[in-house]
Amino acid sequence: MKASLWRWGILALIYGVFFVWYGGSGEPISSQEAERYLSLAQARPVSEDNRDKTKRDRLVKLREFIAEDDGQEFVMVNLNVYREQPLYADGRAVIGSAQEAELEYQRRIVPHLFVRAIHPLLMVDPVFSFGGIGDFDRQDWSRITLVRYRSRRDFLDFILKTSWGEDVDHKWAALDRSHALAATPLISFATVRLVPLLFLIVIGLLLDRVSTRSHRVR
Repeated sequence: MKASLWRWGILALIYGVFFVWYGGSGEPISSQEAERYLSLAQARPVSEDNRDKTKRDRLVKLREFIAEDDGQEFVMVNLNVYREQPLYADGRAVIGSAQEAELEYQRRIVPHLFVRAIHPLLMVDPVFSFGGIGDFDRQDWSRITLVRYRSRRDFLDFILKTSWGEDVDHKWAALDRSHALAATPLISFATVRLVPLLFLIVIGLLLDRVSTRSHRVR
């Protein structure tokens, strides 16, 4: 009985650590934090032409993004069109496909994503467009990815406080066009939190069963 309680206690602790790490419900970004993030963004170099306008537009978008923060998790919808060959801004010679360049980007950022519980929810390659009604831009996206972020704070920490600024060169080299949409989830992520809990419960029940059988054999 005592061993069983210890096992369930350890499993509960493991799930508690997971639950805290996965997060998804916190405090909105404060005004002091917002100014620090904007200062970091201001200090970041811009490689595109017309850099003053580019930086100004980026800061306006970031300020709006922060102002609407509710402290909750959100989904980033990434719409991408790949080049046939990667094209780096510094003109470096490359061998390989654009997809390989993006894989290099993903390999570099995985540690930063893991510690912040950032992960893909869905990744699809569109194969046919049925069109639609009304005026809209080209819809020839080659990949659509939905990525879950624990909070807007985590997103800003990721792009402003890590090596993302250098690593993202591989991503931009791979992409011909890209568009990102921050979206509020209307369906709960409870399933993501529930699966590890059920998994640990099954492990606990199996361990209890094995322990009971071993005592009977004795």
